[in-house]
Amino acid sequence: MLNRLIYKVNVKSDFQDLKVDIINDALKTRHRQNFNFEVFTNYKQKLYDTFIHHSKNLLNDFTLKDKDFKLWCYFTDHSFYEGDTWHNHINTATINGVLYLKTVKNKGIEFENEGEKFYFEPQDFDLVIFPDFLNHRPVTSKVERRVSLNMELRCDESSKDIFRLWYMIYLKHQFMALSLILIITN
Repeated sequence: MLNRLIYKVNVKSDFQDLKVDIINDALKTRHRQNFNFEVFTNYKQKLYDTFIHHSKNLLNDFTLKDKDFKLWCYFTDHSFYEGDTWHNHINTATINGVLYLKTVKNKGIEFENEGEKFYFEPQDFDLVIFPDFLNHRPVTSKVERRVSLNMELRCDESSKDIFRLWYMIYLKHQFMALSLILIITN
């Protein structure tokens, strides 16, 4: 069920020509901070427009609480590779999006919810969309450059409604009931 809370869209056609500029903008701020830092770029609105567009296409309807958007970068390489801690965005967002600008093989992201774990291997330009409560941790690269951008949307509706969690719980219970019936009848 965990992987049904995670959506992926490749947005290469939208950002291929902007990748170097966005990474350079991130590098301007990186030296002042640690592995996770706010990025100031002229492409922030385009990044958020793309994130919102795909979220609206994939998820239930939602209303934005505000448009005070911040863009965060997780940037690791040989000089800095910390930050692979489990966390969620329950206090700061309803919908979370991560755009992978530079990926490293076998250095994806792990997700966890209620004891169930799921590893996801992103490709360059994958936009991964998931709910605020989903625990996750990036797998850091200590050698090659790994760059991702984090975006957050705060909504009036709950993430459980937006991500149809009630429906997934219903399906899980239906499957468990069907499995029990099959066991009893065999």
